[in-house]
Amino acid sequence: MTTKRKRLRPGELDGKVLAYMRKHKDDGPLTSSAVGKGIDRSAGAIANCLTRLAKEKKVRQAKRKPRAYALKATKAK
Repeated sequence: MTTKRKRLRPGELDGKVLAYMRKHKDDGPLTSSAVGKGIDRSAGAIANCLTRLAKEKKVRQAKRKPRAYALKATKAK
């Protein structure tokens, strides 16, 4: 039996991915597969999202193989 997920609005996946990464920041760098399982989305969609977020400098690629990402460090003011 398949379950139908609600289609996300443009940019909504970015917010879900960043929220998940903030919640699990102490777990170390996260793979697209781990994030995908956590928010019930495909690893491919998450991989594309993480690549885009890395280009926007919102996350950084922390490991090459397997490709894993971490939140960018924020500077204290």
